[in-house]
Amino acid sequence: MAIANVTTQIESKTKVSKHINLSSLYFIVGYLMLAYMLRGLVYDLLFIPYMIFSGCCAIYLVLPSRYNKGRTHWESIVVLLRADRAVYRPYIEPEEDLEVEDDV
Repeated sequence: MAIANVTTQIESKTKVSKHINLSSLYFIVGYLMLAYMLRGLVYDLLFIPYMIFSGCCAIYLVLPSRYNKGRTHWESIVVLLRADRAVYRPYIEPEEDLEVEDDV
């Protein structure tokens, strides 16, 4: 029985805490800074719920994607938006049932 050595790429990300890496922290801080800069567009009474909602959105976007392994949600959205529209994808129309007439 032959033994095959398979090499894999090991990638370690810089951890800030147990669950947050450095790039995720930068994304969350940048997202919240952008939300804070847009505070003038939000009614004053709704500012705190707006920032809480923005924080929740930022946290969701840095969570791992369920459908793209190894990517976060925001990376999956970027891949979707940058998809090449010039690639040919066949469009198949459903065939209509053709009735055959019998000459009897």
